[in-house]
Amino acid sequence: MKYIHILILVVFIVFFSYTGSIGSAHPNGENSEVDVSDVTYVLSETKRDPMLEKAFSKAFDLKQGEDQIQYYYNHIDLNDDQQPETFVYLVGSPVCGSGGCSGALFTNQNGEYKLVTTFSLLRSPVIIENEKTNGWKNMIMYVSGGGIKGGYKRLRFDGKTYPSNPSVQPDVQKGKISGVGIINDDISKKEGIPF
Repeated sequence: MKYIHILILVVFIVFFSYTGSIGSAHPNGENSEVDVSDVTYVLSETKRDPMLEKAFSKAFDLKQGEDQIQYYYNHIDLNDDQQPETFVYLVGSPVCGSGGCSGALFTNQNGEYKLVTTFSLLRSPVIIENEKTNGWKNMIMYVSGGGIKGGYKRLRFDGKTYPSNPSVQPDVQKGKISGVGIINDDISKKEGIPF
């Protein structure tokens, strides 16, 4: 009987650690020196995209029907070429941990998705800043959990890709951020598209 109580306790700890890692990343008073009041937030798309599923399943070695995940995505033009890129956010035990979940950025070339970057330790929303580096808009991501001190991090395009781990990127200094917040869904309340 004692082992059952311990097992139940372990299940609760794992469950609450996991669900706490996938909620929306709007901080409650943390890093209050960063002003996000000029950010316009948008919800993710709701229509299933089989070509996108094929692309991200290849990038993360996922098997449809076996790996229980959901996904959220937005189309947004990051390099002002009038061809929107696609940012996808994946949620589920194969792609999430205490520090966040996984995501990927794709370009569309000849009707096919081409991988630009995979991301780890990701939380929603992702802010697409108006400022650019090497012709592509900067991304700002909020990191916390997994022993990481909560705060906003800026990811800059290096000419080929973005950094994959936001937790080791430079902190956003105090001041106002402007841009668009994508994947602004309350993940704890709104289910994504099942894979």
